[in-house]
Amino acid sequence: MALRAKTTAGTRFTVELIVTPRPGVRDPQAEAVSEALQGLGPQRADSSVQVSCVGRYLLMQIEAATAAAAQTWAEQMCSEMLVNPNLESYQLRIEATAA
Repeated sequence: MALRAKTTAGTRFTVELIVTPRPGVRDPQAEAVSEALQGLGPQRADSSVQVSCVGRYLLMQIEAATAAAAQTWAEQMCSEMLVNPNLESYQLRIEATAA
């Protein structure tokens, strides 16, 4: 099923999508950020920084008849385009947007 812009009148929902690497998958971005942060400022014996993962955050607006319809559409976008299920996992948060 191809993704298509929906034009039906309904409630506007704010969708937050957080995409992170799956556990056990190497995260070269997190490794690079950790390494770069270690080089910032004076070295401190009493603290260190270790970045566990680097992901993506998307904030979208969806207009749908119900929260369930917005959830279904958001999950379809994730499975068809936004998330690689072999390497990434995701979390969705959906809230009705105040008019």
